[in-house]
Amino acid sequence: MMTEERREACRRGGKARAALPDFLAHQSAAGKRSAAVNDMAALGHKGAVAFARKYGYARLFRLCREWRLAHPSEPERTVMAILAGLGLQEGQDYEREALPLGEDAFIAVDFALTGQRKVIEVNGKVHYDPAFDHPSAPGTRAANEARRLERLQKAGWQVLTLDYRDVAGDGETARQQIASFIQEV
Repeated sequence: MMTEERREACRRGGKARAALPDFLAHQSAAGKRSAAVNDMAALGHKGAVAFARKYGYARLFRLCREWRLAHPSEPERTVMAILAGLGLQEGQDYEREALPLGEDAFIAVDFALTGQRKVIEVNGKVHYDPAFDHPSAPGTRAANEARRLERLQKAGWQVLTLDYRDVAGDGETARQQIASFIQEV
């Protein structure tokens, strides 16, 4: 148990460090050093595993899906604008973060054109950069993604995968790919 005297000594030390002229720069650099991408991937994975153990994977999956629905990425927002430009409406013609194989399959896709059994996936940098793999399991993200898309195709869904670079800028490359994909029979 910490005594009041010890607590006060700690407070004085913290206040003295905070008063140093380079304190903010020092703290910023320390934070960046400790938040290396691989460290964050490992910590994120450990946190997800702990949450799933405590509350179950279904709850973790649902919460992550809800977060993605509320926070679409920039490439996803561009695809939403492209779909709107092609006359498709969310909720009527397509669904975001859809569950095409049902809730128990734990597969959510970026966009599902449910009437056509077509899926549009937007792969961001996280899908390509090995720095986002877990440090002790390189290549697992790509392998998991390939298995996921294979399951969708076996279930009769057509899949269009867009690269984030195709969606960047004016998105014309992505617009052409999406328009062709939608018109395919």
